[in-house]
Amino acid sequence: MKQGGLNRVQRISKTHLPAWAKGIRLTFVSVFCILTLGCEPSSDIPIKQLTTAQQGAFDGTISDTGKYAVLSSLYHGVALWDLDAEGLKYQWSHDLSNQGLQFDDGESTAIMSDANTIFATAISNNDSHAVLADKHNFSLWSLQTGENLGFWQVKKAKVKIQPQTTTESTWVRGAKADSDQPALSQIDIIDRDKCINVLEVESERCMILGTIRAIDVSNNGKHIVIGKSNGMVTHITVESGRRLEFLGHQSNLLDAEGEPVQISNTINSLEMSANGRYVLTGSSDNNAYLWDTKTGQVIYQFRHSSRVTKVALDAKGRYAFTADSKKQSRIWDLKTGKVISTLQYFNRQEIFSSARFSDNGKWLLTGAPTRELTLWDVKTGKQLQQWTVTARKGSRPASAIVYSASFINNETQVISTSSAGFSEIWEIDNEHR
Repeated sequence: MKQGGLNRVQRISKTHLPAWAKGIRLTFVSVFCILTLGCEPSSDIPIKQLTTAQQGAFDGTISDTGKYAVLSSLYHGVALWDLDAEGLKYQWSHDLSNQGLQFDDGESTAIMSDANTIFATAISNNDSHAVLADKHNFSLWSLQTGENLGFWQVKKAKVKIQPQTTTESTWVRGAKADSDQPALSQIDIIDRDKCINVLEVESERCMILGTIRAIDVSNNGKHIVIGKSNGMVTHITVESGRRLEFLGHQSNLLDAEGEPVQISNTINSLEMSANGRYVLTGSSDNNAYLWDTKTGQVIYQFRHSSRVTKVALDAKGRYAFTADSKKQSRIWDLKTGKVISTLQYFNRQEIFSSARFSDNGKWLLTGAPTRELTLWDVKTGKQLQQWTVTARKGSRPASAIVYSASFINNETQVISTSSAGFSEIWEIDNEHR
């Protein structure tokens, strides 16, 4: 279900920045500020700061090399930044209104125009391609040319809506039962893979059963993987159109009487290996799976006591990281499937919004919704260093979500990007190098 012709990209040079980017500036740490009363501790002052989204960002990803950042902002769509050149490279449009799609089964439809906020982004390990996603649609872009290379929509299923038979209050993703959104108990799936020949008089309907929650892309844009709210994970080979659906998180749980147990199996986080062969997925079903995209077979199952909120793969295939919503954040050995270390922190719970391993294999770098950027020792799980990213101006209380971070300059520094709209560089202390 690929669409051709969506090719809206604007190339940006330093001398032709759009009006909204005129005020972008690079800020250096002032020695005077460090010595002046009222300044933040030195660990909270970046070496450099680049404003990449003046009104803040919905989502952002820094490439593994730290060279590029893709940012989705409220007023200016999606922007690709060249962080080495400290300049805006492309602006990408994800305006979906009036765009048509042709599905593989022959159905044609219009893209939903009410779900066009980009909240999930990813850049391939070799800086060749990027993917963008809203709730129902995703697209592939070239970092070299800025061109759009494909556009897809999540499949619609053919379902039949049964009348409501109970008087109990039912909620579906925040919608009351008396809205036009049916309760899960009312939905009978007729055809999960396509929706054609719908008989409305028989209460049949086309419906998307799961919205996109996470996305990733392999080197050279060869493979894309998406995770959805219904526990489904789809791996796509772009050139051939091959689709593999991983159903590990959709396994039915039964109680002592053999009845299905209602649990949330939402995919909260995923990461794909650079070659597209392996995917690590974390779900609200309290499990993370490392699985093979050729066979769909599970290689390792990492169990947690609460929903898995963040996962990460080491680019060299040595480690995996899985973290849940409470106290368990673990680094695993991918040769043995055994725990190497558990992150050591004093908080009752710790939620991570980003995670990345260093190339030297010594460190894990995490970001959090609490402005915290933290360096951890892989072998021991001990916290080595922590920085606090800059909050958005005027926010009360001061807040920012760390969306992404990477190691740069021979792993002597790290670079972060956050919801505040800043990309910032931080120094790793000599004692940890």
